Amino acid sequence: MITLTVGETYPVPVPDEAGAHVRLLIRPGNYVQLVIPGMTGQEETAINSGLIKVGLMYEAGAMLILFQFHDAEGLPLMFYEAPFDIKAWPSDIRRLPDVENSEQRLPIDIHAIDENGIFRALRHVFMPPDMTLKFLLAVQDQMAALPNPERVTSWLDADPKLRQYEGWILEN
Repeated sequence: MITLTVGETYPVPVPDEAGAHVRLLIRPGNYVQLVIPGMTGQEETAINSGLIKVGLMYEAGAMLILFQFHDAEGLPLMFYEAPFDIKAWPSDIRRLPDVENSEQRLPIDIHAIDENGIFRALRHVFMPPDMTLKFLLAVQDQMAALPNPERVTSWLDADPKLRQYEGWILEN
């Protein structure tokens, strides 16, 4: 078992690239790693207690998850986008839950790590029920779909302000 302590060295491997790295539907749990060089106190506060909006784009095996963190005044402060492909994880660590009812919510931990590998913030949130259902159905479809990296690249290359996607607010 891994123990996470804010202010200590983050004990989980972290990608070298700054940004959001989505680790959903795998053991040991659902989490998003935010690697933020030069993290400010305002950014820490936004992660710990600000409004978090999340968007989901899915098309023919390609998935992009978008996160927008808001400051204490409710203004957008940080925006991250992360491709997601369930097939990137070995099948023995995947954990695909059954959809048991229309009110099911997927729990997610947000982990913020600075450039020195220090664990700076932790927040436990939930996808709302309609997003949980949409996400899990897209993942099921993705399992059977051919890889579609070109579509993800085209989304990442497009102006974020022009993207069309459905959005939700993550719940505490």
